[in-house]
Amino acid sequence: MKVNGKRVVSRLEEIYQCGKKEDGTFTRMAFSAEDVKGRKLFASWAEALGMTCRIDEAGNLIARMEGQDEKLPAILMGSHLDTVPDGGKYDGVLGCVGGLEICETFKEEGYVPRHPIEVIVFTDEEGFRFGKGLTGSSAICGQDPKVSDSEADIYGEERGKVMESYGITSGDMLKAAKDPSSVHCFIELHVEQGARLYKTDTSVGVVSSIAGVNRYDVVVTGEANHAGSTAMADRKDALVAAAGFINKIPEITAEYGNEFTVATVGTIKVTPHSVNVIPGTCAFSLEIRDQDDKVMSLIEEKLRGFLEEICKKYGVTHTFVPTSFHEPAPMSEWVKENVEKAVKELGIDYCTIPSGAFHDSLIMTSVFPTGMIFVPSEKGISHSRYEYTKDEDIENGCNVLLQTVLNVDR
Repeated sequence: MKVNGKRVVSRLEEIYQCGKKEDGTFTRMAFSAEDVKGRKLFASWAEALGMTCRIDEAGNLIARMEGQDEKLPAILMGSHLDTVPDGGKYDGVLGCVGGLEICETFKEEGYVPRHPIEVIVFTDEEGFRFGKGLTGSSAICGQDPKVSDSEADIYGEERGKVMESYGITSGDMLKAAKDPSSVHCFIELHVEQGARLYKTDTSVGVVSSIAGVNRYDVVVTGEANHAGSTAMADRKDALVAAAGFINKIPEITAEYGNEFTVATVGTIKVTPHSVNVIPGTCAFSLEIRDQDDKVMSLIEEKLRGFLEEICKKYGVTHTFVPTSFHEPAPMSEWVKENVEKAVKELGIDYCTIPSGAFHDSLIMTSVFPTGMIFVPSEKGISHSRYEYTKDEDIENGCNVLLQTVLNVDR
């Protein structure tokens, strides 16, 4: 039993075209007309297979195929269709279209699985519109997505008005929570969004876990003064101290972490922010990701220590405030073993790798047995119109998903 790879590739293109904008970009922002168009197209494919489609209270689109035994818990597959601005063709969409392809292959082969099958298009995974993502998967897992109808998006539109396109309201979202006993497992097929598979010319990644994330707000405080009349020896330059610290982050991360440990400063702001004034403060974000929270804690400890040293050197002070923490999310061992078994049965080359990026699976691991399958992103590019995954890799990933579903169904 094999999937129809050409059909999958064709559908990826059709969904992509749903996001075409007048300026030549392609975006399916959550709750937008383009997003709704893509979801309706997906639902039409599912309904043509005889699957039932519904939108739950959190806006998740759920396509269901009944199995031989209606009392058995469902096997879930899926991902998301919403994108970042001018996003790629594969991120999220592959997991949705791939899951649907499994159902279509079953129908063509006359195979009726023991368990019911559900393919889920999760609501607002990306989160760029309102500044918070993983909305639909959080609700399915019974976790409060912490949204309100009155909050405004990046365009000033209120969430309540925006979500009318899905026919949902913020207050009802938690009603979408699934009973854990109703779910056998969840499997997400996704492009890697990194370069490990591409660099090693490996066809499939069996995901071991999704990285945890620690985020901090750091403020270095010096003394604002005249840039022309203050001697170099008399300065307390907050930006110079912060730059020295930021420059050291890659070295400390490499020394105390591993090949998958990353640390990033993504935002920075100085005050007074004037060309002729020595910066009095420098505020910046810091993020640390790893599969082991002990490694993240060690990196934090070493970075704090170095920040203390460099601030003393330049005669400045600092604050280092934790802002958020997501613990690492390991995949369920038995689901991961079935993915690995599927790859071996198909004779496809693979490696076991962690995910540094967030996915709906991050949330799903907290309640349901979860596994992930990666296929290569060319040059590691994602969240971009230049995102590309070869047709043969797409077909390999879908066949691994198919075989995994067969394994867990048995």
